Amino acid sequence: MSIRRRLVIGFLILFALSGLAAAIAVDAARESNAALRSVARLTEDGRRLARVGALVREFSMHQSHLTLGMDRGEHLGHSRHARHLLAEAVSQLGETDPAVERRVALDTLRARLATLDRQFDRAFLPALDAGRRDEARRLHDAAVDEVTALVGGLEADQAAVAEAIHDAELKADARAREATVRSAIAMGAALGAALLVAVWVARTVSGPVARLTAAAADLSGAEARVPEEGPPEVAGLGRTLNRVLADLEVQRRARVEAETLAALGRVASGVAHEINNPLGVILGHARLIERAGGPAAADAEAIAREARQCQAIVQQLLDYARPGVLRSDPIDPAEAAALAAERLDGVTLRCADGLPPIRADRQRLDQLLYNLLSNAAQFGAHMTLDVAPHADGVRFRVTDDGPGVAAADVERIFEPFFTTRPEGTGLGLAIARSVAQAHRGTLRAVPADVAGGGCFDLWLPAATEELS
Repeated sequence: MSIRRRLVIGFLILFALSGLAAAIAVDAARESNAALRSVARLTEDGRRLARVGALVREFSMHQSHLTLGMDRGEHLGHSRHARHLLAEAVSQLGETDPAVERRVALDTLRARLATLDRQFDRAFLPALDAGRRDEARRLHDAAVDEVTALVGGLEADQAAVAEAIHDAELKADARAREATVRSAIAMGAALGAALLVAVWVARTVSGPVARLTAAAADLSGAEARVPEEGPPEVAGLGRTLNRVLADLEVQRRARVEAETLAALGRVASGVAHEINNPLGVILGHARLIERAGGPAAADAEAIAREARQCQAIVQQLLDYARPGVLRSDPIDPAEAAALAAERLDGVTLRCADGLPPIRADRQRLDQLLYNLLSNAAQFGAHMTLDVAPHADGVRFRVTDDGPGVAAADVERIFEPFFTTRPEGTGLGLAIARSVAQAHRGTLRAVPADVAGGGCFDLWLPAATEELS
């Protein structure tokens, strides 16, 4: 999973959890506010009930003053004003909380007030105007009983509303506490999730980056590598760095090899000049002694043999130090393989049909194939040379029935002066690889545990690729 996708997923998780926590907090706050508004509505209705009871008493008080014969005009006006205010107060009941209308029974309250109005206007006032004070007093006493009962009912309603207010306040407190707990839990869960996402991002992104940085800081060794792990971007960067390191190592080895070749070239030229002349003199005298016969002839033959071996070593040094291709001729691979196989006994040649031509220096190619076959002959009794098309070129495979090359030595055997034979010089395979590389080809050894014996693969490009 890429870094971008990891970060997007992490942020989406955080956003979703934060949104959920905010929604829980808002919902809890809304419930708490609803409970508080219910308390406020009930409190307002309780105040209105108290005002209704007070106006009913005021109405009854002015009626009593009229019954006692006090100023008719003043108290009649007061009673009618009190009745007007009472009607307004009753109409306001239930406006804030519809449940009040069910609790107080406003229809019954309005009906009883209407009955008091009719008795006051149609019975009490006419009796009072006609001078029938006893009747007026009797009607007033009946109205007082009705008002007392009405006020008692309103006081009972007030007590019910007060109890409802108390319950609503308790509920509001409970909702507030519940809202606080739910909000705290939601925010805590969001914070915990944020920490988990941060740890996840740190382990899956920062961890590989840190390991890559630490490995990149120590790239001094020839086999130095950086980890190719983590998100695709980090792993891709690791692979790129490793490819760059591999290319740098190849360039370093090529530079070292070039420097070695240059040094060997200078040494070989000096050795050839300084040693070949004395060796020629030694070889000439040894031949004269050998022709003369006598007891020294055998010693002269040994001296000549060793002198020729020294000349061969000097020539190998020159060949290794100067492997450059002198010519670039079109060559039939099958013909070149047949010429090399004829020079040794016990070589089985197998050539595939349709081999593409190659461009090479004929003499150098013959030397290269002969070196591979003669090397195989040192270890096995039977050698095989297979020639077949392979990857836009031609592959020459030399195999033998000997012990083969150990896996640990598949690269070392191409180093100068490395040999597994006591009488070997360690230059044959080194020269073979340098010649192959000069032809823009490759030469590699196949481990014995894979090939089952000695096996060398030489690949040379087809003639479509020009050689310099």
